[in-house]
Amino acid sequence: MRFRLPPYWPALLLFCGLVLPHMARAAITVTDMAGRQVTLAAPPQRIALQDGRIALDLALLDRSQPFARVVVWNNLLKRFEPNQWSVLVKNWPAVAKIPDMGFDDNGSVNLEELIAARPQLLVAELRARPILEQQGVMRTLAQLGIPVLFVDDSEHPVPDAARSVTLLGQVLGREAEAKAYVDFYDDHWAALDKIIAAQPQPRPLVFVNVLAGQNDAGGCCFTHGDFGWGLLVQAAGARNLGSALLRTPAGPVSMEAVLAAQPNVLVMTGRAPSNTLVPMGYDTNETAAGVRLRALTQRPGFTALKAATDGQVYALYHPFYSSVFNIIGLEYLAKYIYPQAFAALHPGQDYASIIAQFTDLPPSPVLLGIRMPAHGG
Repeated sequence: MRFRLPPYWPALLLFCGLVLPHMARAAITVTDMAGRQVTLAAPPQRIALQDGRIALDLALLDRSQPFARVVVWNNLLKRFEPNQWSVLVKNWPAVAKIPDMGFDDNGSVNLEELIAARPQLLVAELRARPILEQQGVMRTLAQLGIPVLFVDDSEHPVPDAARSVTLLGQVLGREAEAKAYVDFYDDHWAALDKIIAAQPQPRPLVFVNVLAGQNDAGGCCFTHGDFGWGLLVQAAGARNLGSALLRTPAGPVSMEAVLAAQPNVLVMTGRAPSNTLVPMGYDTNETAAGVRLRALTQRPGFTALKAATDGQVYALYHPFYSSVFNIIGLEYLAKYIYPQAFAALHPGQDYASIIAQFTDLPPSPVLLGIRMPAHGG
């Protein structure tokens, strides 16, 4: 018996040539920021975010519709950055309809609500891993075939924030967009690092009063050790006082300890307007921030700090400690810690360039860093 090819065999061959190779390479395997191998059948179209701030990473990748894949999230942007949230909602009204499942910041999760959203992937911050494991979330999602991908913006912010963008770009099929931003990040970090390396020893001692005025029982002082802002200070080549005073990633220290150390530079972080914090970020102004910054330096003990009398007191936008945009926080730190070496650096302009070049986020006035004049100056 002679075998005859069907009349449609040319089309069949074309289908196999075009489709089957695509199917063979559709599976995506990456190594996440926890060192775990994660495999997905294809770029996910339904994503859950353990930390809603990861949506800003997505803004660099799914630029025209950064929230289109998000089906449920912990909306920390709305809770902690209401002014920025308003900007996002105005540009993408549908984002307000994404269910906020109320994870806590450490990783606790309503597993039933998470599963009901039918995500194809859960993206979580590395610091949430212990809770997700202890509460059985990782085990249950694995049984259901829902991968978990860890990114990292605060445990090891440099270089993990940029690496996390690369990782998400691979997973989402947005490698080109990821590379464009990471190239910018790496170029700016290399330029900073070159100048920092040339600075004399000993390096300045920096104290970061994290969310100054909010968690400061008795007037002083919540700070970061080898975490978040503390690691950004170290990346900027300076000594972080919190690392010397704390045995935990973050916590309070006494005013006596800060006075005894006499840091060269005092940084207070702030965010959206409140009755206690330095108002930093979107829809704020330098006058109001300066008034609040000066008031916070009038707390008991602060006027005795040499940094205050020398005019080395600054306020910075708090979210940089856990942000894909931490390169801008690093630029501000470098400019404030080494003012002469970085006199020509303009971090605010660089932030505007990021928004304009690498996202479709609307331009909006934002206050990211200010300096308080010396006492009497």
